[in-house]
Amino acid sequence: MMKSEIKSSQLKISPDINSGPIIERGSLHAYFIYDVADTIDLLRLQNLGVSEFRQAQLQLKAVSSPSYIQFAVPPLAADLPATEIMGLQVRPRIKFYDYGTVSIRLSFDYNGSWSGFGELARELKQSEQLAVISSQILQKTLTQAQPALNKEHDPLVEDYFVLEVESFGAELTASDLLANHKDALASLILTETGPVTSIEGQDALKVIFSFLQTDLTIVHWDAAFVFDTREGAEAVENILEFANTQLVELRTYDARLDAELDRIYSWNIAREKPHWFLGHRKSEDRTDQLRNLLVDIRELSDRSNNALKIIGDAFYARLYRGIALRLGLNDWQQQIDSKLDSIGEIYRFVTDEAQHFRSQFLEIIIIVLIVVEIIIGVLRVGR
Repeated sequence: MMKSEIKSSQLKISPDINSGPIIERGSLHAYFIYDVADTIDLLRLQNLGVSEFRQAQLQLKAVSSPSYIQFAVPPLAADLPATEIMGLQVRPRIKFYDYGTVSIRLSFDYNGSWSGFGELARELKQSEQLAVISSQILQKTLTQAQPALNKEHDPLVEDYFVLEVESFGAELTASDLLANHKDALASLILTETGPVTSIEGQDALKVIFSFLQTDLTIVHWDAAFVFDTREGAEAVENILEFANTQLVELRTYDARLDAELDRIYSWNIAREKPHWFLGHRKSEDRTDQLRNLLVDIRELSDRSNNALKIIGDAFYARLYRGIALRLGLNDWQQQIDSKLDSIGEIYRFVTDEAQHFRSQFLEIIIIVLIVVEIIIGVLRVGR
């Protein structure tokens, strides 16, 4: 057994009537995903020599249905030196995406009882140490990677946990797990030591994917259970990770739009009556700010949405769409679109206002020129 593996005997296990099968080989992955900049220059990052990066294109197992699902710009990933957290060995890995997000994964190997696996997940999810260690790794790396960051900002973080099982003590299929251990699966993914209600259990197991009898993926909003080979699980977890980068991006856009809307409302556009001479300049400044905001958000959103190229409706494409639905990505996008529409309406109003003040200013200039011309004419006649 590897030194980094955790045995169930190492944990204080609470009594659990939802006993599941013995886990021969498994892992728990804690993801901390940060939005740190508008974009990241991956080529420049690689040349900085921050870490030994590798391109992390999706490596999918062969399926019978044809489809294409790959990153348009593959992220860069690097394994970091193993460390110790809470007395447990952990393998950190960092991954940079070109649309401004950084994912830090902390992985713990495990073998032993089902209850011990659930207790480990519960203990790690409730601990603040994982977030602290992840933040320290991020800050250290960003300091070195700063030249590759475009429009760096304060990080916004999203966390996600994946409970992975590669093999059980006895031979089990996906059908066996769902038929005989459904309650145990629900408690595990919810990190509860005891049985949950049937309503909660049904909700926890609402999004399930399985292509062969040897694989099973259950997706919840803050955690997922993956039963597969190491290679197959890695592919599923990469898609889960990508979907969470989109979530943190959408949260960033939403927060930025909220801040901009608060600032816009503080203008008191409808109640404020600008000075006739300075009004056109102020309105034009506001127009420029709103136009730049709309362009920036649309551009960044398109970059994130188009980061993963999906063609066809095969297993992995359906898996991604199911994950996106579970994480509420469409709801976040609709909320952002609604706020962009509101800002677009304000933009049109301010544009009209700017045009009005511009026309008013020109009319005054014309009147002044006419008056000057009349005065000059009168003075010439007087001579």
